[in-house]
Amino acid sequence: MTELDYLIAAAFASEGKQEDVNKVYLALLRLRLVVPVKKEPPQDEEEPFTPLFAKVDEKYFLLAFDTVERLSHWAGDHLGDISYVELLGRDFIAGMSDQVYFCLNLGADYYKEFSPEEVKRLKMIVARIDQIKS
Repeated sequence: MTELDYLIAAAFASEGKQEDVNKVYLALLRLRLVVPVKKEPPQDEEEPFTPLFAKVDEKYFLLAFDTVERLSHWAGDHLGDISYVELLGRDFIAGMSDQVYFCLNLGADYYKEFSPEEVKRLKMIVARIDQIKS
């Protein structure tokens, strides 16, 4: 288990106690995330890559993993068909649309789905951190 796994497990065990949820959020923002992307270059030259989405329960999720091993496990036999980029969690969140669902570590024992409302909250935390730094 990773440090993030322990934090996610604690947040679930506390039934979403805000203090435990905040620990997950802050750890996520500090992590280097592994984001699966299409192997071919994007059509739009302004975009450096095209992220992959997964359809889960009729919702589309942007995916990220906290280790390359977890990405490899998720991709299975299709690993050769995709690529990945590594981004700091705060940069990943800052660059996301707040209309998107996000799934961290899909297929792992400890995974977390983030609703658009949670993505908005994470984006607000990033903005506050940026404001404090400047």
